[in-house]
Amino acid sequence: MDRATKLFFCLAIMAIALNSCQDSFKYDLPDANSKVDTILPSANFSYASTLDDFKTIKFTNLSTESTTFAWDFGTGTSSEQDPTFTFPGEGTYPVTLTASDGRGESGTITIDVEVVEGPFQPIILEPGFEDNTLPSGDGDGRDSWRNNDLGGVIQITGSPVTFGLQGAKLPSDQSRIGYQEIAVEPETNYDLRFWYTMLDNSADPFVTVSILGVTDFGGTFTTTQDALDNTLGSVTVNDTSDPSEYLEQKLSFNSGNNDVVAIYFFNGPVEARLDDFTIEVGAAGAVPPSAGFEIAQSAVDFLEYTFTNTSTDGESFMWDFGDGNTSTEESPTHVYAEPDVYTVTLEVTSASGLSATLSKPVDIQAPVTADFTFEIDANNYKTVHFMDASVGAVELLWDFGDEFQFTGMNPSHTYAEDGIYTVTLTAYSLTGKMSEQTAMVVIAQGFIVQVLNGTFDEYTNNTGDNADAWDMTPNSTVVDNNGNTIPSPYDPLWDNTDLNAYIDATYCTNEQPGSTSSGNNGTRGAKFSNSCRRLYQVVSVEQGTEYTFSIDTRSEAMGVNTEVFILNTEISDELGIDANPSGDAAVDAYFNITNDFNTDSGVFVTSTFTFTPSTPSIVIYVRSLNAVDSSNEVFLDNVVIE
Repeated sequence: MDRATKLFFCLAIMAIALNSCQDSFKYDLPDANSKVDTILPSANFSYASTLDDFKTIKFTNLSTESTTFAWDFGTGTSSEQDPTFTFPGEGTYPVTLTASDGRGESGTITIDVEVVEGPFQPIILEPGFEDNTLPSGDGDGRDSWRNNDLGGVIQITGSPVTFGLQGAKLPSDQSRIGYQEIAVEPETNYDLRFWYTMLDNSADPFVTVSILGVTDFGGTFTTTQDALDNTLGSVTVNDTSDPSEYLEQKLSFNSGNNDVVAIYFFNGPVEARLDDFTIEVGAAGAVPPSAGFEIAQSAVDFLEYTFTNTSTDGESFMWDFGDGNTSTEESPTHVYAEPDVYTVTLEVTSASGLSATLSKPVDIQAPVTADFTFEIDANNYKTVHFMDASVGAVELLWDFGDEFQFTGMNPSHTYAEDGIYTVTLTAYSLTGKMSEQTAMVVIAQGFIVQVLNGTFDEYTNNTGDNADAWDMTPNSTVVDNNGNTIPSPYDPLWDNTDLNAYIDATYCTNEQPGSTSSGNNGTRGAKFSNSCRRLYQVVSVEQGTEYTFSIDTRSEAMGVNTEVFILNTEISDELGIDANPSGDAAVDAYFNITNDFNTDSGVFVTSTFTFTPSTPSIVIYVRSLNAVDSSNEVFLDNVVIE
């Protein structure tokens, strides 16, 4: 039956059976140019006994890509998404869930459900971050730990680990988190244990593991502030004595009114690893409070600090500022007498008399922010005048990018040759704290093409901002190398929200490339870890002039190709380039990289081709549609147009 006949039939009987009209279109074949759905359903579930009757089990459906569900409890069935079923008595019951999609594809899983009288024992999925440890026998070690609203998914590390072959890794740019919801019994004490380690190269190293009240909140958390506001308990660890050795830590909490809680962990500006999460019912009685605090230096007096208390279940507080002074305020402010490194300790005591402590270092440095402007000499284009705009600087060092340097306030410098030079100003405060600012200076009488951050090395404080120069919808701010949030230099230049929405709907919801330490020549680079990632940058060129484009790439698996487009306009979808990559009207040049597979992270392939732009502005557009997960990623570096 064609669509027109079907529509006529539905309208004729709408008054009798409106829902059947909707159902008749439910599983129609896609229209022309639609993307084929190749993702199969995956069945999964968790379960928990109810308080009224341990034999009555509440099932939580965790299936994906599914619309209908068939449950077989052994002594009964259900088609509900999240059913509740009462078993005849204690025992082990194999429960089977078949999850199906509209095309008739299905996935099936069978889990042995333990029905026993007594406190419910929560289940943590992929607790040791090992491959193939989901109940279905698959998984990459981190599939159960995702919440894209709170941060990127954790990385997986093979060294060091404490148990098994893998562990969780949090990079120092603080861009990734771990999040997993688990079923618990309300008003029950639990002990959560985990192992951790971190590098010893950070001034503020820490990892915080929290338990969030999902039921009380009303569902999965979508903002960091909501997660912090609904924390049932947390523990912050910061031992960096031996980065190669894991340490065990316990977090005790009471589930309160919640039958679902979330394990949520994140790190400070330090590379950290976690492994082997376990949970068990804890001893009855009060649980210890959680100690936590944040540190902020005053913008007026660099010796003054504010300590913001983030502890939970605390009744009283004792602060030791490390200089012989103390305070019992909840969130005190303290002025130190002189610069030094101090250890601040907070002891939190609950109403039941239990206590917890946390110590953090405070390295007092006079703040400094490097900044400068410049202008080209009106009579000699090779001479540049630099004007210092730093704040808090007592010493300045200029590097003009051509192996010449200068110490002083406002230098002028004459370059010997045309080119693009990276000028770096290093400013020092009265305590020796250092701040850097860089700028690109173009020395040329003619036009020179400028590719922004083609080396992906521009930002070192928050390395994730390296990708902003290649994001089709750049953020409004970035964090500079001094740790300051500044307006993004890319945000005013382009903002292709239409293409971003198309990719979100067609592939996945994060088109921005990832930033990685696995760049070429030991530097940072960009990374495609799934099919929606893109390089996107609008570049000014001279129309009709022949240019040479080059890029370094490395793919981790055979058959993962990388497509490079030089577009003459900002496209709103990929339908044209999908149909004819090299012949679409929006394409000035196309290059398909198929020879860069190498498992050695140090071996990249440099691909070079020429193009002649038909417009004065082009778009560098790069994608790898077969880079669909962490096992076949593509790494990119050193994008150049000459």
